[in-house]
Amino acid sequence: MNENLTIALDPSSGISLQAQIRQSIVELILNHSILPGDKLPSSRMLSQQLKVSRNTVIFAYQALVDTGYLQPRERSGYVVSDDAPTTRLVDTPGAQQLDHQLGDDQLGDHLNPARQDDSVNGKIDWNTKLVQSCSYIRPVQKPVNWREYRYPFVYGQVDDELFSHSEWRDCARQALGMRNFSTMVGDFGQHDDPMLVNYICSRSLPRRGIKARPEQILVTLGAQNALYLVAQLLVDASKHVVIESPFYPDLRDILLQRTQSITALPVDSGGLILDEEVLRHADSVFITPSHQCPTTHTMSPSRRRQLLDMAAQHDLLIIEDDYEFEMNFLESPTPALKAQDTDGRVIYVGSLSKSVFPGLRLGYMVAPEGLIQQARALRHLILRHPPGHAQRTLAYFMALGHYDAQIRRLRRHLAERRRVLQTAIDAEGLFSHSAAHFGGTSFWVSGPDWLDSRILAERAMQDGVLIEAGDVFFDRDTSPLNYFRLSYSAISTDRIPEGIARLAASMRKLKP
Repeated sequence: MNENLTIALDPSSGISLQAQIRQSIVELILNHSILPGDKLPSSRMLSQQLKVSRNTVIFAYQALVDTGYLQPRERSGYVVSDDAPTTRLVDTPGAQQLDHQLGDDQLGDHLNPARQDDSVNGKIDWNTKLVQSCSYIRPVQKPVNWREYRYPFVYGQVDDELFSHSEWRDCARQALGMRNFSTMVGDFGQHDDPMLVNYICSRSLPRRGIKARPEQILVTLGAQNALYLVAQLLVDASKHVVIESPFYPDLRDILLQRTQSITALPVDSGGLILDEEVLRHADSVFITPSHQCPTTHTMSPSRRRQLLDMAAQHDLLIIEDDYEFEMNFLESPTPALKAQDTDGRVIYVGSLSKSVFPGLRLGYMVAPEGLIQQARALRHLILRHPPGHAQRTLAYFMALGHYDAQIRRLRRHLAERRRVLQTAIDAEGLFSHSAAHFGGTSFWVSGPDWLDSRILAERAMQDGVLIEAGDVFFDRDTSPLNYFRLSYSAISTDRIPEGIARLAASMRKLKP
């Protein structure tokens, strides 16, 4: 009997103690520290060893019985099942190979990592095998451990305290219920969850002044997936594309996979500055008119009308990325450009991840039915369809009113955070900034001409402050270095003043 299992529990990990016990025992079984037939400590003994409730251990053991790792034995407690899923090494002629009872793709890194690296990398020069390099891609860097920093002015992340955890769990349970099970677990093929699509038609799009039928909507893995599909279908080396400057870095990199003929037109407080000489020779323009990324400027009504007129005159397609339209807490946002489209030449892209949580990775595109059919077929080849459980859970979250309640809660807190952040920035007098007039979640900040925001970001990080350097939002060769982005979606109000004070102190130390 293994009287003492090597199990370390971390109460602060966010994972339940029961789950940590289960995970540890599975790990011990998989790496052969305990073998089939071995007896485990009694629930009383293990609970005393780990200093946890006996029921916690009992529930963990029972869960492992249900999954086949353990089996109860009369008057002997629990033992490792004879047929417990394991991973073992076997000899084969000429080489050591891995035989996986869990499947070839489920080998844990703890099993002979050196041997695993050798078998994966081998002696092949993969650079000579690649038909395309992605080394040019320059995404905005987002530290995975951003929560460990006390002053995270990081964009696109969510404050856990503002999210409706219990409501989301309830909706997820409903999505897993028997009434929805066959729909949720099935292969949608080229289709989407009709409940979610109907909500987008009846609630989300009307808020932006857009009328659409279900046949004109495609659910995507976030707005970026929609942009990728559009680029694949409408852009090639013969096409000339116009984007904004500064721009969304991932959009630029998506387009560079299709064409080198890309012109970036500058933006000002009225949005994209229209150059008819450039636009008359373009095939499409990708634009964020309601909340320009990253400057946050809103395109003026007169320029919107002018752009639509130019598009009609020069047969120009417009791809409108309306990624943050729900974050309006100062005033009502300007209606979407798509709402004024009478020719069907505006393709509308929306994000649901920004208003729920970024890890959800759900968005949608709205376009004429024929284009949606083509995009649906292409999506089918890439990923078939977004996960059914995520779609149905979100549909319930919306239908039961939790989504609207979440938006109201976010707007209330974001309004206060924005006010505090603007006051703190103005008090330092080191930066100038722009922010969406209707709300949003970030400030686009410019420092003195001598500032290199990349160095500032590194120095500030050492003091617990996270910011996003702005150079990736410009062409590599012409990038100004004194811009950066400050977001207030993930930082609590009480930490904002101190965070800005520390950022300003870091900047003053860099002054030549």
